[in-house]
Amino acid sequence: MVETVSRQTLVKQERDLWSLGVLPMLAVGSVAGWLGVYWDIAWHIDKGRDSFFSPPHNFIYAFMLIVLTMSLYGLLRDGRDTPFHLNVGRFNLHPGLLIVAVGAMLVLFFAPADELWHRVFGPDATLWGPMHLIGLLGFTMATFGGLLSCWLERSLGTNKNRQRLFNVSAFYFAILLLGWTMLYLAEFEYGIQFFPMFWYSLLLTGLPTFTLVLIAKLDPFPWATTLTSFFFSVLRLLLSGFLMTTAYFDLAGDNRPHIPLLLFTGLAADILVRRKVPLWLTGLLLGVITFYSNYYQHQLNWYTNSILIGLPLGLVLSVTLSYLASAVAASLPRLKKVKA
Repeated sequence: MVETVSRQTLVKQERDLWSLGVLPMLAVGSVAGWLGVYWDIAWHIDKGRDSFFSPPHNFIYAFMLIVLTMSLYGLLRDGRDTPFHLNVGRFNLHPGLLIVAVGAMLVLFFAPADELWHRVFGPDATLWGPMHLIGLLGFTMATFGGLLSCWLERSLGTNKNRQRLFNVSAFYFAILLLGWTMLYLAEFEYGIQFFPMFWYSLLLTGLPTFTLVLIAKLDPFPWATTLTSFFFSVLRLLLSGFLMTTAYFDLAGDNRPHIPLLLFTGLAADILVRRKVPLWLTGLLLGVITFYSNYYQHQLNWYTNSILIGLPLGLVLSVTLSYLASAVAASLPRLKKVKA
């Protein structure tokens, strides 16, 4: 991909991924899958392992099947010949949708594989079971593919209103990407963990940096990263309401996860990237801000050893993801900003 896109080289075509109905369904499927995984965790904590066809499982698999179906439909129906599409034989494949389809396939592979794993090795006492991690990777990939799809559509469009639509859609998927990234910490957020606590310090410090630096670099509109972290908090509050509703109807227990505070990190990312602070320093500062924003507000057991080991390693992860996010943003097309 290139850093700049000449409008003269783009093919004008009214049939984009929104008009095909693909992006709206991906948007619904991604958030539904996210809610479903948290619902499934609450179900297992309070009700134990039930059957393969428990309500949370059915909810997740149904929406992921829809996501896979719509991504494959989009790949077949899109067919535009642009600088971004991948030419495979007689097909021109949208790279964002391709990532979505692979992610959805991983999730749907994970479902029977996880059931087989439990039958052979017994129930998992952790979110980080091998098959669970494959499923989470698939969900995260699909959401990143949704973000990429929106960003490319924004760059391919020539209509200002359409560009604004894809701008907001990319922002929506960025919020969900942050949500999926932080879901890996649900191993600890319910207060029942299987792995040592230093993993929480490490991942909490480092993981948010990728999404926040990526959005700050793409800069779809002013203070986009601050708004991403703010609406992530809103999304987590809505999640609590969703889990309370499932508990009321006896579809899960009363356990709800801690809500990580990322608002200060998002604000810092906007400022640091705008001021062109070196990436290594940006990663370090964002990691420190994330850790200490949550150190004082989480009622978790912050063991000294977990901090001494987890925090330095988390800062290394934060710096690494800062560079990775910057590289991803630099590979994506850039057009003049449009107002959201």
